[in-house]
Amino acid sequence: MTHLEYDEVRGPLVVQRVGGDLRIRGRAGSRLVAEGDGVQGKRADNNGASLALQSAGDLRLSVPQGLEVHVQQVGGDAKLTEIGGVVQVQSVGGDLVVRQAVAVTLRAVGGDLRLKGISGDVDVQTVGGDATVREVGGAVHIAAVGEDLYLHNISGDCVVEEVGDDLVLSLDFAPKKTYRFRAAGDILCRVGEDANVRFILPAEAELRLDMQAKVGEGTDGRQVVTLGAGKVEVHILGAEMLRLVGEAEDYMLNFGVQLEEEIEARLSWLEEKLNRQLEGLDAQLQEQAERWGAQAGRWAERILGARWDWSPREPKRKRRTPGPRRKRFTASERPLRHDGPPPPPKEPVTDNERQMILQMVSDGQITVEEAEQLLAALDE
Repeated sequence: MTHLEYDEVRGPLVVQRVGGDLRIRGRAGSRLVAEGDGVQGKRADNNGASLALQSAGDLRLSVPQGLEVHVQQVGGDAKLTEIGGVVQVQSVGGDLVVRQAVAVTLRAVGGDLRLKGISGDVDVQTVGGDATVREVGGAVHIAAVGEDLYLHNISGDCVVEEVGDDLVLSLDFAPKKTYRFRAAGDILCRVGEDANVRFILPAEAELRLDMQAKVGEGTDGRQVVTLGAGKVEVHILGAEMLRLVGEAEDYMLNFGVQLEEEIEARLSWLEEKLNRQLEGLDAQLQEQAERWGAQAGRWAERILGARWDWSPREPKRKRRTPGPRRKRFTASERPLRHDGPPPPPKEPVTDNERQMILQMVSDGQITVEEAEQLLAALDE
């Protein structure tokens, strides 16, 4: 694991290539911290304000909030949260999550896409899986989504050129905005009771209304569904079915959004707590390694000293005790024996040493059998 730190990074930050997963989180201050597998960094301009990074495996970044971030290629998943700046992404092989950014420009995502809390515009070219785009203060343009798409609270223009399956719209259609949608499956749209919207859709599309609306035919043969004064035009360029529901029947949609927000908030809290606990982990591991290494050395000295002490000592004369005489061996029958002095008296295992061995078992550094062998060796 490589650990790099950079001061006074004012951007843009360019993530050139990540072989595994990418995780970027904004933070207060001007320091950038990078951790990952084989991380390499290079100041990209003369004054050193820009930075280019790449990693052979996973990469985790803690960056100053408001930094402009350019991601060129990620092999796995990518998650960018609390960035507070402009985000540009070229290619992500897996899933992509972006939360709290000024604007997002995205070229290709192989998996699912989730965008939330974007204060400016969103421009997406291709998403292979599902996509969720929520709480956008600017305009949204999406060229292609392979599966389902869910749009919620889009303040600006909203144009979706192609959705491979179903499209769910939960929008407050505003005057002087552009709305165009096309889906291969169904389109479900929530509309407020006081909406002044006119839906224009192909003649062959099925229409299902769960609210009061006026249905007619346009001059070009397309269907026209009018709610209120119909001041805002919504163009449905293609769909198997258009279903309009009111706010009262949108309970499950709202409930799903609230549930997702609660889950995201809880996961973000747990992730932040974990990050705080991981701060300084390398120093702690180094300290523990040195402590375990020193203790292991003392244990080795005790074990080797107790079993293989070859230092010369003054032999003690044994006193014969009364009893039957022991068998005498001939030269060929005499067993091999160590002629050195007897081993020193054993030193009992201390409670601290036992506790350290148990901690090693708990941490998975040694097995229970190895712990028993180590205790037995120390006892000897």
